Amino acid sequence: MKFKDLSEYDLELIRGSYKSYNSKEEAQKFLATTFQVETRTIRKWANRLEINIMDKNAVDTAKVLIYDIETARVKAKIFWTGKQYIGHDQLMDEPKIISISWKWVGEDKVKHVTWDKNHCDKHMLLCFLQEYNKADMVIGINNDNFDNRWINARAAKYGFEVNTMVRSFDVQKEMKRLFRLPSYSMKYTAQYFNLVERKLEHEGIIMWQMIEEGTLAQQDEYLKKMVEYNIQDILTTEALYVYLRKYLGHKMHFGVFNNKPKYTCPCCGGEHINLLQTQVTPAGTVQRVMRCKDDGTQFRLTNKLYLQFIENRDERTS
Repeated sequence: MKFKDLSEYDLELIRGSYKSYNSKEEAQKFLATTFQVETRTIRKWANRLEINIMDKNAVDTAKVLIYDIETARVKAKIFWTGKQYIGHDQLMDEPKIISISWKWVGEDKVKHVTWDKNHCDKHMLLCFLQEYNKADMVIGINNDNFDNRWINARAAKYGFEVNTMVRSFDVQKEMKRLFRLPSYSMKYTAQYFNLVERKLEHEGIIMWQMIEEGTLAQQDEYLKKMVEYNIQDILTTEALYVYLRKYLGHKMHFGVFNNKPKYTCPCCGGEHINLLQTQVTPAGTVQRVMRCKDDGTQFRLTNKLYLQFIENRDERTS
């Protein structure tokens, strides 16, 4: 059976199986039996449908945290309007975090915390750090420059323990490195890549005015709106990460993390890999460009690791 012969019902069955089964291997085995084809054929079909990364199995035992923060404005004393330099001695208060939302990759629930009724972010931060410090990697949009540094600064302010060495994957930074796009905003990139999850629109600066200066009822109302906006950003960020991770590379080797050989796919730990190209560096070092058949990730191996992969593969098939 060929891909072009599949009906719409067949395609929905494939998509549904990748969502419902606990692993790609289980889904592939079921579909191979159903369509009377090899599992490698199922993998090829899934690649063409761009569903070979299952959300629930984007990582294995590693804990990958997606998070997003919203911050308050800072009041300052100034003489006039327009562009001007504002020194720290003009500030009337200190920067604070209003809300934090997060979820673990592969899980459904998005959690959130907000500052208290006195606009203090101390307890909120303490609650979030209990999750943040468990992460093997954190993911966000512009988080290397913004979110991570905010978390570090507020944690240090209160003397809290914070993992400043956590691996960080900044989806926006990696898109800028690899892609030439008119905009790298979450809204545009989600639309450009045709993702189901899209960024929510909000009312603009009025949201911050109501949260910071409104009546108690207005503060409560708009804080809930901000959390909804925050949560949707998490879902959109996850969708971008899952869709683009095969292009954007990796910040940690999930295969090695899960006690698999170093030649496995660094993004999913898969051993279904094949050679794409042999390259030689200016120094004369041979490198092998590999591709994971499970999630499409491209990565490099040293020639030594490649030969180890060939040896182990031949042992398995002999």
